[in-house]
Amino acid sequence: MEDNQPPKERRNTLDELENRLYSRTPPPLRHDEEFMGEEKHIRIAPGWTSEAERKESALYSIVSTLMPWLKRLFIASIIFFLFAAGIAIFGFWHGGNTLSPQNISVEVIGPVGAAAGEELPVEIVIRNDNKQSLDSVDLIVEFPDGTKKPDNLSESLLRYRDALGAMTPGASVSRKVSFVPFGQEGEGKSISVIAEYRPRDSNAIFSKKTKYEFAISSAPVTMRLGIPKEVNSNQVFEMNVDLSSNSSATQENLLLKAQYPFGFEFVESTPSPSFGKDSWLLGDLEPQGKRSIRIKGKILATEESDRTFNFLAGTQDAKDEKQISTTFLRESPTVSVRRAFLTLDLLVNGEKGKTFIGRSGQTARVDVLWGNNLSTKIADLEITATLSGDIYNRTSVTAGNGFYDSNTGTVVWDKRKTARFAAVEPGENGTLSFSFGTLSVATDPSTFKNPGMFIEVTARGKRLDEQGLYQDVISSVTKEIKIATALTLSSRVLHDEGPLSNSGSVPPKAEEETSYTIVWSLSNASNGVSHASVSAVLPSYMKWTGEVSPSSEQVTYNPVGGEIVWDAGDIEAGLGVGSPPREVAFQVTLLPSLGQVGTSPTLIGESSARGTDLFTGIEVKSNVRPALTTKSLGDAGAVAGSGTVTK
Repeated sequence: MEDNQPPKERRNTLDELENRLYSRTPPPLRHDEEFMGEEKHIRIAPGWTSEAERKESALYSIVSTLMPWLKRLFIASIIFFLFAAGIAIFGFWHGGNTLSPQNISVEVIGPVGAAAGEELPVEIVIRNDNKQSLDSVDLIVEFPDGTKKPDNLSESLLRYRDALGAMTPGASVSRKVSFVPFGQEGEGKSISVIAEYRPRDSNAIFSKKTKYEFAISSAPVTMRLGIPKEVNSNQVFEMNVDLSSNSSATQENLLLKAQYPFGFEFVESTPSPSFGKDSWLLGDLEPQGKRSIRIKGKILATEESDRTFNFLAGTQDAKDEKQISTTFLRESPTVSVRRAFLTLDLLVNGEKGKTFIGRSGQTARVDVLWGNNLSTKIADLEITATLSGDIYNRTSVTAGNGFYDSNTGTVVWDKRKTARFAAVEPGENGTLSFSFGTLSVATDPSTFKNPGMFIEVTARGKRLDEQGLYQDVISSVTKEIKIATALTLSSRVLHDEGPLSNSGSVPPKAEEETSYTIVWSLSNASNGVSHASVSAVLPSYMKWTGEVSPSSEQVTYNPVGGEIVWDAGDIEAGLGVGSPPREVAFQVTLLPSLGQVGTSPTLIGESSARGTDLFTGIEVKSNVRPALTTKSLGDAGAVAGSGTVTK
């Protein structure tokens, strides 16, 4: 069917359709009869709609399905938000049954500074500003380490708890808590204050926490140090530590600890250290009380340097007696160490070290090794060795190329005796020697109790300083000589005499038993001895009876090996010298065989004693006593031949 309409008319029809399509006014409804007789069949080509258009149509279908539900969800969300906001506003203006931690206050009233060792009272106020009651309110206070109880400074206070009970709305509770803080001056401290509570008709427990901070305004103890600013290497110097009470309360179990720098050697102190070489337990320091410690030592350094000491004072730790639980104060002085201008070393009988252990009556050789460490000459060098103590024999000193002055107990070497001491070149060194003898301590133990002596060698000279002026220089070294005690053992055999009753014939007969008493006697000269013991071995043909006198003495016998041991324990100095010796007696039995007829069998082998010298710290041994035989019988009535075995 041909379209015979003019182009202009067709365009008007298309424009009208376009306007109707995009018009906001719906077109008038047409009745079916309008289309009657004018029905047209339009065939749409299959390729008109593209694949993209078909997908767009599917997406549109899905969106069209979901859109009503999304609108309903959005409307429901708005309604829920308005409902929740209404409840919140109503609770804010009219909610009297809600409980807020912000309405619970915990306040601590106290000073910002406190003296260590003094009682510190604080007031704690807890207030409930909620409109609901609080049940089971507890006050908990946690204290810092080192805090003590006011009524007992030896007891730590770490935690305080007080059950306050229920608190009605608007109620407040006040508690006063006292404690004694400790610490270093200027140190910050804090305590934690916690209010635990349970809302009414609830089992849940909540808490409100605050902190109270303060500073230690003053230490309970003051420390004053007397330490030289400069020392020479290897030169003995003294440090003074003075502690004074700065509190109205007694400071219990005061402990001082020293931390030494590298190269420091402890020599001695007054009083002696309580633990090791660096800790002094000073006990309780009363108000206005004082304690003083004097420490001697030296620093070894190859080059000039600064060395720092640390001194700490505080209370002794209850768990570790060698440590400080709470430190009151700390001082850290620095000492400048100069290189020693002269190397000095002191040897006794070729032995180095700070202490030499000798024997009474012994001759000792002393060697002094010296050397110039400076890069310049040392002028007018003088070396002096001073002997002090009563144990050396003043008439036995031989000075070699030095001069011995018996009035002062000194040996002197100077340029008058040694020409090169007038000017000692850099790096020059040498050796000086002298000798002396020690006295016998057994002559008078009361005079020579813990006998010992000191040798101090001092070198003095002059060196040119940077300004070309002579400056005095000095160096020294000290050695202690301790004389070990003389432990003496004697032994004898008895039959008719002594504290034990013996049986059998004397002289002994073959194949018949004869019992004997062995007596050991111990004497000790000058120093106390601990863990003393005497031992010997029985021959296999001898029998141990177990009889001992006195019965309090510890004598044991080991059948395997046949050793007899007397555990004598402690032997006091001077025992057996002007007083009776320590003795023990025990019984043994001889059963000679026919092969021993005509001989004097050994009853007990060689015996000796040993123990620890409490003064020198070394083990000392007695003389060795020879074996005792039947021929050694010491009874007053013993005759020749009473020790020979007969048939």
